[in-house]
This record gives sequence, structure tokens and C-alpha cells, in this order.
Amino acid sequence: MPAPRPDADDLPAGFRRYTAPEGFSVALPGNWRRLDTSRVPDGAYRVVFGASGDPRTLAVTYSERAGADPVAVWRDDVEPELERSGGYRRIGEIRATTYRGREAADMQWVAHDDGDRLRTFGRGFLLGGGRSFSLRWTTPAADWDDSGNERALAAFLQSFREAAA
Repeated sequence: MPAPRPDADDLPAGFRRYTAPEGFSVALPGNWRRLDTSRVPDGAYRVVFGASGDPRTLAVTYSERAGADPVAVWRDDVEPELERSGGYRRIGEIRATTYRGREAADMQWVAHDDGDRLRTFGRGFLLGGGRSFSLRWTTPAADWDDSGNERALAAFLQSFREAAA
């Protein structure tokens, strides 16, 4: 007999569901909050989550002008901006995947921010009609393999939900 499938809203211990007014929700560690929001006139936005004194962050970015290929979005739209910021190095290839049945792509990189070496995992996925989301998990590069970081990334990817269009 197959094991029962966990409910989609079962959250890891210490996490709570955050529902954003922009139309998405995600599980966050209990002490995390919304740190920053940036918007542009075309409807795109980025919301950054974290906690005071914690160098790790989760950024959720929404766009209404994504291309039809999620690998190309990372390569042609995102990566040139990262390269201009200095200290950027991609880790491996941009990998096509699926996420919740949608076309997606994963990219990892290291960069320097105020002298700190940070590592980021990004997953971008298409919603259709030019709309897309990306989730970017950033942590100090030296702490990347910490089991707590691995659990947090898994919780973000498992729990993220976009509002129905």
C-alpha cells in the first residue's frame, strides 16, 4: 500500500505560510518577514524575505514580459545583469526542468555583496501569456551545504503557490 501523500499545506516545523497581497504564498521560517519590495510600472515586482541578523534571503520575482523559454530568460535577461554587478560566476549550466507541471529552469551562481561571497539558487518558471515567477534562495557560500539551508530551500520550492489567474 502506498504511503499517504502529505497535504500540500503541511509545513516543516518552524515554518509558517505567508500570503502576499501580490498574489502568491510561500512557507517562511517563523522569524522571517518581508524585508523589501521593488516594483516597476509594467507590473513586475520583487519581494525579498529574511530575518534581522540572518544573511540568508528568499527573493520572489514576478514578470509579465518573460520569453517563451525559461533557460533563455536566465541566460539572456538575468545573467547579463548579474555579470555587470561584478564578482559573478555561474555554477554549472542553466538546467531546463519542470515545476508544478510548468516549463522551468534552474540556475546557480556565486557573487560578492559588500565583500561577502554569496551563493544563489534560482528557479524561474513560466505561467503563460508572458508571465513568470522566479524564486531565488541566497545564502553565504560557505554555508551552502548546511542541512538547515537545504531544508529551507526544499520548503520554499514545495510550498510556493501563485494565485489563480
